[in-house]
This record gives sequence, structure tokens and C-alpha cells, in this order.
Amino acid sequence: MDGAHRVLNPAEKLTVDEPLNIITQDQPWESDDAESSGNFVYDEVNQTFRMYYHSVDSQVCVIESRDGIHWERPNLGLVEFNGSKANNITNCPSHIGAILCDPHETDEAYRWKRIEFQPQGVGPNGERVWCAYYSRDGYDWKPYPLGTHSSQTQLFAFGSRRETFGGPIDPDAPYVWYSQRGSSRRTRVLGRRDSQDFLNWSGLRTVIEQDLDDPIGTEFYSAGFDAANRTDGGLHIIMLNTYLTDITEPYAIEDPENYWGAEKGPDVIPARIDGFVDTQLAVSRDTVNWKRYREPFIPRGNPGAWDWGMLYGGGPIAHDGKTVFFYDGYCESHNGRSPRPYLKRYSAGREKGKGLASLRLDGYVSVEAVSYAPGVLTTHRFRQESGGTIGVNVDASAGELRYEVLEDTGEPIPGYTAAECDPIRADTVDGVLSWNGVSGWPGLSEERQARYPKLQKEEFYIKLRFYISPGTKLYSLTLDPPEVTAWGVKVRGRID
Repeated sequence: MDGAHRVLNPAEKLTVDEPLNIITQDQPWESDDAESSGNFVYDEVNQTFRMYYHSVDSQVCVIESRDGIHWERPNLGLVEFNGSKANNITNCPSHIGAILCDPHETDEAYRWKRIEFQPQGVGPNGERVWCAYYSRDGYDWKPYPLGTHSSQTQLFAFGSRRETFGGPIDPDAPYVWYSQRGSSRRTRVLGRRDSQDFLNWSGLRTVIEQDLDDPIGTEFYSAGFDAANRTDGGLHIIMLNTYLTDITEPYAIEDPENYWGAEKGPDVIPARIDGFVDTQLAVSRDTVNWKRYREPFIPRGNPGAWDWGMLYGGGPIAHDGKTVFFYDGYCESHNGRSPRPYLKRYSAGREKGKGLASLRLDGYVSVEAVSYAPGVLTTHRFRQESGGTIGVNVDASAGELRYEVLEDTGEPIPGYTAAECDPIRADTVDGVLSWNGVSGWPGLSEERQARYPKLQKEEFYIKLRFYISPGTKLYSLTLDPPEVTAWGVKVRGRID
């Protein structure tokens, strides 16, 4: 890039003034905190959102939505409450756990999967064991037989035991889970596990921790992610819930060995428990090495807002031509502080709720001009071969996008220069690059091949160069066929 830079584009909050009204709580089986206990799952087949939550007796209920804003209770007819089965209570045992609508599953009977956050079952000798369940529809659940997964120690939640730390990492595993763990510096960091079957999980390995670019007191509380470990254009994307602690306020926590693992220290280890929680964007190509944008991606509300103190972002969901994010918001800090310093802690009543934010597809980060001159972006080289098409996601409604095709020496190819391109001056997620009305990059010409007779056809490379005028936002680039971007390797899907 020359005269251009990457710019983070925060998601647009659709729930600024008040949280979503998901549960009216007018049914006798619904508890007062039902909405706050819920977690979201997306059914990609039916393109519907679900939220699972607890009833008054800790049974698991479900509520559904087509748009994420308007919600309805399905009448499941599975569990009796006060003499009637006309309710939305599933037969899933208490404690919601980790629920996945599995895009990898080929057997419809196992399309929905669930495993406990901690051992809740009882084994043959009375010991506590892990329980896992499967379902065809996410309502009617059946237990997996006890197996190797049953003897695992705590998997997903805060406080994973030290014997679960470490071990190998499989970046391409079909399932992944991120959770908080303690570090050798007695701070909260983000750990990761993976699994081949959503039952048996690897050890908890640290993948995101503090570095010198973080403000003092930065810790990592949790993440919103795709448990099916899929990518968006080759990138793994998580919402990193970043804990901005109050470094002047150390507290003591009990049972430090369970919290921090095997780290040495006194019987009670000081830990900071007050501060704000922001949601930031983190991206990776291998789930181990992460690039972070250290500013809010879903901003907290202004002082006094229902989500001023903490905002925990959920993973991205592609729905109806956009990317949406559910989040949990709290009006106070982690330890109950309000924006009014004269008030006692927790005096605001711990107002909280669920929110919804939206983003254009591939709209996380754009490349823009730094100043009044057009910014220049030149791509990595890719194979020319027989040609192909080029798509761009760009907002040039207030500017212009010009472009050209270069030989890998950097020389523009005649007929495909910036002067001959058809400039884009619109907001489009699927614009097609063309020159004098002809779309796509050219195939290898006889003239060019004659200049380098010893090269094979697949050894000729080209590049793209974009001229991004001020006011233009270039979000992503898509090449078709995608395999031209890899060195002799066929790539499934698209490469952005």
C-alpha cells in the first residue's frame, strides 16, 4: 500500500436506546432472569435464530426469530408444566451448555449437538461425569452413551483445571472452542481447544495474551466465535471480549489454584475484578496467530446507557445479505460501578440485556486513501493462465475506484491499464472489474509466452493495482477461479 491504510469499520448497533425485547416473561414457567441466561444459535438450513434459556426450574426453553428482532415461542409439546405440554420447553436436561447446529454433520439425526460446560451427570460408581446430547431438530434431545468424553475435566468455562492446559493444536479441526484461562502473570488470557467430534477435546492452549501494544491492565475475558471452525474468505474471525481492568483496585480471589492453574504464589492471589469490557475484532489464518484491532468493534453505550459498562459480543452470523452479531450488555462495570461516582456499587440495579448489531458482508476492514491523493494498493501476484473474473466489495459512492492488471514485473498490460478501466463510482458488494466493457483479467497471450519460452503456462503471474480515491472504501477482492492464488494447490471455495 502507498498512501493507503486499513480502517476498522465498527458494526452498527440496532439496539442503541434499549435492548431487544426477546422474552415478554408472561408465561408461568419463565424466570425473571430468563433472557439474561440465554445463548444464541443459528439454524442455517432454516435461516432462523434461536435462543435457549432457563425456565423457573432450570429446564431449557427455546424461542425463535426470522430477523433477530421479533421472537416467538414454538409450541413443542414435549415437557409437561402444570398439567400441560403446550409450551416451548425442550426435553434437554438443565444447564444449557454448548449447543451447535452442526454444518459438518451428514447424518440428520445428529445435526444438533450439545455438551455440558462442566460434569453434570452421574457415572456407574456415583462419580461426576460429562454428559453430551444430540438431536435432529434441537428440541427433542437424546443422550450419547458414556464414553471417553465422559471422564474429561472442565472444558469450556472459567476455571479450567491445570491438568487440561497445553497439548497439541489442530488448526484445521472441525470444531473449536475459545475460553478464558489464567496466565503466568496472573492475568486473564484467551485459550483454545479443538475437537474432531464435538465430544472429546484437546488441551487448553493460550492463543491471545497481552503484549506491549495493549494498555496497562488489559486482559481477555472471552470470545464470540464459530464453533464449527469455518472461515470467511480464508480468515477465522472472533469477537474478542477485552477486559480493561482498573489497575488501582486489586482484589483477592478464593481457590486460586483452580483459577490460575499450576502457577506458584501465595494461598490467595490478587486479581483485578473491576473494569470495562469492550468487544474487539481479531482475525487469524490458523486459529493460533491473531491480528487484533485494538478499538471497539461494537462500541459500548454512552454513560447511563444500558450497555455502558460491559459489552460481550457474540460470533458473526451471515444472514439475509448481512453479518449480524448478538451481544450482552450491562449498565455497570464488572464490579458494579456506575458512571455516577457518588453512587454505591450495584446501585443501578444491574440493568442488562441482549443487543443486536449489523455489518455489511466482508465489511470488517476497508482500505482507504490516507489523504487527498488516491491511495494505491497492489496485490500479491497470482497465476494468469486462461483468465478469470474479478469481483470487488467497495463503496465508491463518494469517490472512485480505478484499477489495472500488471505483469509480475510491474508493467501494466496494454488494454488493461487504469486509463482503460471502467471506473466504479457506486456502493456495491459484488462489483465486477472490466476494461472497455470487457470483464475479467486476460488469458496468457502468445506474445507474452514467446518472450519467455522456457516457462510453463502455469508459471506466468500477474498482479492487480487499485487506485482508491478519497471517500472510497475497498472492502474485499474475489478472484474466480480461486485456485490461481495458490502455488500449484487446488483451493476449495473462494479466496478473498
